[in-house]
Amino acid sequence: LTTSVGAAAALVTWMCLDIWQTGHPTLIGTCTGALCGLVGITPATGYVTSFGAACIGVAATLTSYWFISKIKPRLGIDDTLDAFGCHGVAGIVGSILTGVFASKQVAPDIAHAGLAYGGGWQLLLIQFVGTAIVIVLVGAMVSLITVVLKQFVSIRVSPAAEKMGLDYSEHDEPVDETVAASWARGTYVSQNPDEFKGQLHGFDPQPRRENR
Repeated sequence: LTTSVGAAAALVTWMCLDIWQTGHPTLIGTCTGALCGLVGITPATGYVTSFGAACIGVAATLTSYWFISKIKPRLGIDDTLDAFGCHGVAGIVGSILTGVFASKQVAPDIAHAGLAYGGGWQLLLIQFVGTAIVIVLVGAMVSLITVVLKQFVSIRVSPAAEKMGLDYSEHDEPVDETVAASWARGTYVSQNPDEFKGQLHGFDPQPRRENR
């Protein structure tokens, strides 16, 4: 139940943010919101109530949306699919907020309830420390793996291949465009590689006459 509530709350939150920013909801946005909610609730799902799950879902989406739309462009992070923005940020938020919303009514065996349920700061501090340890460990291991891989293969692709998109440069087929075109019953779909998340846009309301 908490998993579904967290995902649903996150989905609605992202949809509202899309409406606020662009005037309309988007399919990719709602799917991304649901994903953020699923990631955010994962550390807490066995310890929080439905209310706590909803709060975590909302917080995970707000934080991820802010990171993806504001922080990532400023830092120039190369993350086309927003893997860190969705999985990393939402996971960190969910892990920390477990220390706020953990309830002994749900998990009576925990040593300390969360801050919101009268357990004090103990569990929140534990979650902060645990999250920091995971970040350091993962960062160290990824760095080590990257150093080893660079001895055998190139980590970066050429600017031309990156601009074109790896669907084209590596596989010579536009996966996203093919899927979207099938949904649109053959209407024209384009992809802008400069936009974050590789959103598809430009649906032509009139089907193209020529055979593709």
